[in-house]
Amino acid sequence: MENTELSHKVEIEGSSKADGSRVASGIEGFDSFVEGGFPRGSMIVLAGGAGSGKTVFASQYLYHGMSRQNESGIYLSLAESRNTYVKNMKRMGMDFEKYEQKGMFKFLDMLTVTSKGIDSIVERVLAEADSLGAKRLVIDSFSALVQAFPEGIDARIMLHTVLGKLMCLRGVTTLLISERPLGTQSLGVGMEEFVADGIVNLKSTTEKGWLTRTLQVSKLRGTKINTEEHCYGIDERGIRTYPLPELTPVQKIHSEKVHTGVKGLDKMFFGGVFKGSVTLIGGASGTGKTSFALQFIAEEAKRNGRSLYVSFEEPPGQLVKEAEGLGLNMNEFIDKGLVKFVNYSPEPFNVEQQLNDIQILIKEYRPARLVIDTIGCLERIMAADRYFRYLKSLTLRLKDPGITAVFTVLSKSTTFTTGTTLSSTVDNIIALRLVEIDSSLRRSVVILKSRGTAHDNSIREFEITQNGVVLKEKFTGMGAVLAETPRKSA
Repeated sequence: MENTELSHKVEIEGSSKADGSRVASGIEGFDSFVEGGFPRGSMIVLAGGAGSGKTVFASQYLYHGMSRQNESGIYLSLAESRNTYVKNMKRMGMDFEKYEQKGMFKFLDMLTVTSKGIDSIVERVLAEADSLGAKRLVIDSFSALVQAFPEGIDARIMLHTVLGKLMCLRGVTTLLISERPLGTQSLGVGMEEFVADGIVNLKSTTEKGWLTRTLQVSKLRGTKINTEEHCYGIDERGIRTYPLPELTPVQKIHSEKVHTGVKGLDKMFFGGVFKGSVTLIGGASGTGKTSFALQFIAEEAKRNGRSLYVSFEEPPGQLVKEAEGLGLNMNEFIDKGLVKFVNYSPEPFNVEQQLNDIQILIKEYRPARLVIDTIGCLERIMAADRYFRYLKSLTLRLKDPGITAVFTVLSKSTTFTTGTTLSSTVDNIIALRLVEIDSSLRRSVVILKSRGTAHDNSIREFEITQNGVVLKEKFTGMGAVLAETPRKSA
């Protein structure tokens, strides 16, 4: 009876105490999922399996409050000692001892808990919250705390009444860490998700042989939330989220055509490609994809425009050397700030961070042209849905500012894009192929797609010379040039 009356009283008072303000999480990129932060005074369940980063997330939340918001915090631990915790967090740049000395932080070490000691823990937490004027609380973990209760209903009353309502009265926002057993979908003991105001799930899955971490907000009362799964990483700076890129609507379509840097190719496109379009160049190794791409950015530099070349394979020095073989002085363009080469080595554990860095670089450098060589490296290591989302978002973002792009992809087949993600995303498709004729290795080029305009359908021969790529006339007297075994026409 007493618990029921207390709960009712707190619920009424708590509702009058809410001020509608938001509490920043301190996790880069996360607050955009929850309208700027957690509602003040709310209780949030942070759920995840072993190694998912729950402690790091909660610690960043506390540390951000102390270092940036001047808000004191309490960490109630039922999992590890103070010395171990402080040492581990200091390696990530979070010096909790400094704020402990300032009287802004309190670590409550409660490694051994029994049912008789629950009341003293609650009283201690409330007393420390009042003493510090704390606005942030972390309990690590509720799964360990609930084991001390003889009955499940007692744990629910404590969670709902004491942690939920009494902390709300004080304006304390609580993160409640809950263990998610391996191979299960339920949270902790099963009651947290119904009593808590919000739920943040940290998940670890294996994608293509690598560990991939995703984060999802499945519930947050009074908040319009982004419920998509977003990748996150853990490094020496803590947790950093990588939101799924937005699919922004295109506001402007450019009708102006720009030159590709290869004269014969411009003729095949009847004057060049549209500004803001994306052209995919595919072919086997040695067909000349990089040569086409280098001439593409050099053409813009000659007109005093800026280009960004993102390489997932060759380092900048090697690309500059290849350009010299085409008669292009890339160092001169680099010195003038007209060309920027960047190189990444994408792997499943760092690809999201690298893609985020590329988006930032495009925004800051503001190039007129972009090359990604080769885009196929991303497909190899990314989940199919995320790969499509990134490509679609990137191509849409290039339209409005009129950034003309070239993507290269390694492929043996001429019809390498038929029915794939790439074919529906890009505007133009160019296929390069090595052709053996009369014991001589020759190269062919054909345009498979040109969105919004007519193009030359012929299969033309080209050469890579000291003066660049030179297109010749179309193959005559030959059939099945794009097949494995070309032959002379009858």
